[in-house]
Amino acid sequence: MTIISSIMKYAIIAVIYLIIIFALRIMYKDIKGGAKKKPVIKKTMGLEVIERGENFNLRVGAVIPLNDELSVGRKADNLLILGDKYVSSQHVRIYRKNTDYILQDLGSTNGTLMNNKKVKDRVVIKKGDEIKIGTSIFKVIG
Repeated sequence: MTIISSIMKYAIIAVIYLIIIFALRIMYKDIKGGAKKKPVIKKTMGLEVIERGENFNLRVGAVIPLNDELSVGRKADNLLILGDKYVSSQHVRIYRKNTDYILQDLGSTNGTLMNNKKVKDRVVIKKGDEIKIGTSIFKVIG
């Protein structure tokens, strides 16, 4: 009987030590930030169609998502094709740079307006900005 009680004592002590070691590992990971980090979700923005102008492929209220890059123009190789006579074949490019979205006029003939001011080259766009390309007006949402 004494052998069994000795074995039980050591087994209980071993279990207590394992629990303590396990708890210390959890605390260490918590302090060091060793837990798996949640992926950072990129905030995306979009262009809401306010006025479609001469572009019958657009619907007022539709939202065009802004991913990493959006090319806009009359030419078929653009992601957003506008059949407007006031839109150049390669009119404007909107792209993400770090956490900002940049609107770049590509030397279009009739220009691009943002908040009723002509875009010279590149400008950072933000929520609430209005962009006029040809006869179409878009509002930046997100």
